[in-house]
Amino acid sequence: MREFVKNLSVCFAAGCLGGLGYALALWAMGHYGITRAFAVDIAPHLSNGYIYQRVVWGGICGLVFLLPLQKTWFARGFFLSLIPAGVLLLLILPMHGYGIGALLLGTLTPLVIVLACAAGGIAGSGLLRAQGK
Repeated sequence: MREFVKNLSVCFAAGCLGGLGYALALWAMGHYGITRAFAVDIAPHLSNGYIYQRVVWGGICGLVFLLPLQKTWFARGFFLSLIPAGVLLLLILPMHGYGIGALLLGTLTPLVIVLACAAGGIAGSGLLRAQGK
């Protein structure tokens, strides 16, 4: 039981780092005009509330690192990041009125979301690798 709680807390911490990575990647894509070049209407402003929300949700999403995926840390981070990306594109953003895949924000919105989630997933997986997990 003690080992499970330890793994749970390490995965939550890795998810928090992943959430920070996601937030910064999405902000950077908007700030440097990548989303504009893709004709995607996403350009978040960097603020405490913006980062805090994504770090907390990232920690919750980091629990997917408990899944027994035995790939390289890079591949594990990328493939497991597809789970929160799918939840965003198929559940959360449509609930906010952006349509399935958030296509109302632009045709390439799924690509932007997957890239941002991948940045977070790879960051979290890198932390787990550094922890020996």
